[in-house]
Amino acid sequence: MSTAIPMRKPRLRAKTSFLLAVPVLILVLAASLVSGCTSSKVTLYKRDGLSIAIPKEYVDRLLIDPVDHDDERTLISAYQKTVYDKYPGMGLLFHIVRYTEAEYEQALSAVDTGLSFFGKDDTHYYGFAFPTDVQSPEDFEEYQALFLSVGDFVRSDFVQRNRLTAYDDEEFFSRTYTYDSEHVFIKYYPYHSVNGSKDIVWTLCLSQPAEQGEGGIWCVERWRDEIGNVYVYFPDAHGVPSREYYAALQTETDAARQDPQFDAGNSLLAPEHVAFEFVKSVFGHTPVAGSFERTDSIGTPQELFARSSGNIHDYMPKLIAEGKDAVSAYDLLPCLEHFIKDTWEELRWAYGLEWWEPFWSALFDAALSDMVADPYDQIMRNYYLGKLFLTSDGAYAELTAQLVLLQWNHHNRLYSAALDKFTPDEADSLRGYLSGLVSYSEDTFKVDFFPKDGPISLNAYPAAFPFGTNLTATGSETFYAEGLGPVTIIDSDGFQLKNLDEGEGIYYVYCIRTTWEGASAKGVAVGDPEERLWDRWSREELRKFGRISHEDEGWFGSDYDYGYVYVPEGSNKSIMYLIKDGRVTGISLVDGLFGPMY
Repeated sequence: MSTAIPMRKPRLRAKTSFLLAVPVLILVLAASLVSGCTSSKVTLYKRDGLSIAIPKEYVDRLLIDPVDHDDERTLISAYQKTVYDKYPGMGLLFHIVRYTEAEYEQALSAVDTGLSFFGKDDTHYYGFAFPTDVQSPEDFEEYQALFLSVGDFVRSDFVQRNRLTAYDDEEFFSRTYTYDSEHVFIKYYPYHSVNGSKDIVWTLCLSQPAEQGEGGIWCVERWRDEIGNVYVYFPDAHGVPSREYYAALQTETDAARQDPQFDAGNSLLAPEHVAFEFVKSVFGHTPVAGSFERTDSIGTPQELFARSSGNIHDYMPKLIAEGKDAVSAYDLLPCLEHFIKDTWEELRWAYGLEWWEPFWSALFDAALSDMVADPYDQIMRNYYLGKLFLTSDGAYAELTAQLVLLQWNHHNRLYSAALDKFTPDEADSLRGYLSGLVSYSEDTFKVDFFPKDGPISLNAYPAAFPFGTNLTATGSETFYAEGLGPVTIIDSDGFQLKNLDEGEGIYYVYCIRTTWEGASAKGVAVGDPEERLWDRWSREELRKFGRISHEDEGWFGSDYDYGYVYVPEGSNKSIMYLIKDGRVTGISLVDGLFGPMY
């Protein structure tokens, strides 16, 4: 009987097998690192020597790099999986990208790219690129939550994990100029070569990017269009950063200056020549004589307002003598910051009756900015006229209040931003005054709570409840409504208000309901006989409903006979009068927001 003898593998074979296994193991590890390796809380993705971490709690909801990148700058792309599976190609959340210095400069020159940079090292800038179009056709709230949660984590972790220097584009954009040197400003009239017009003005800002002083070359570093947009400029020098590009041009110019035939006026040493060549090469224009004119600034609001002396007496004589157009808003408005209550009497004593009409006309023209691309301009106009209003009284207060309301209605977010420039007491006073102005200026869609209090209208307010009144609430509830944001419902005995918190200190009242005796809308009060409606409305304007809306009935109850409703054509707003036994028992004003309630 034979006995099986166990075979022992030769050591050499065992050693050979181990060595053969090592490359396989390395390949497996490398593959796992490329597609995503895990630690206790994150999944790591390796990209060209860099690590990108995604929190494990979100990994199953994402698709990472579902398609190959067609550039060398994108490190990783993240998509929302549910959207991508249903709509292939959609659901993009973000890319993490890496730019060279020259590429970063071109990115700074671009407009509305959906790209911001958050880190850098010695050779590269790292950016967060996000889509600027709709990527989630259905559940945007889920998409947005995923975008914020994952995006914020990835950026912060990426900087720390890869030992980068944290960076923000504002480090560049907060600077007034690109280069620290003397600056020259040249107005360019783009239509002058076409029709001789100088109505439209673009302003070029030139600086010396290499050497400063007499022998330094000039370049256009930024320019400003007629509505206030400022565009930074870097030369696209085929991957060469501007510092190297301009250093080379400086060297070439230094060498050229040694030639006795060198013409400085037609070289990079002459700002006008540089401006001419810039307009030709960048804008593709052919300027002519008269297309350029030197000026003393690029024309930002900060520069323009800073020129004012701040003393109204430096400008009032010219206003009186030559009219409202003789003094610019940038000279006039900063003077208002120094007004006190005694200034009004001082002006009356100094200028008699002649000063008010040109002054008022100039203020009215100065209230709204035509520099639509630069919010600072309107913010400062709001601030200066707000300061004026706070010092006024009587007839002056009534008139300047019109300007305050005009500015609020023009752009309430910019007005809210201007309130931050006042002292806390001044800002509170303005919010109170402005709330009253908003309510009283509305003709139709407001409820007047007389005799208990004043009106509240379907409008945006600069302060939350009680919206400039003295009304008190018995309870309130705030919740988040999809598509609307934070909603607050205020209840009390006899009325209900609903408002949206639109952020930035703006509260939009979109629903007012009341059963208070005497509370009225359009002159018809709770407690009035039904016939009173026809004193204020035509029968064509009001529609009769046997059943009011479900929401209205949920608050008023079902003990009524019918309702009359006014809805202007094309409007989402409505007024409803509830009728019981021939009398008005309730009033409802509602902005349906997405469509009329009735």
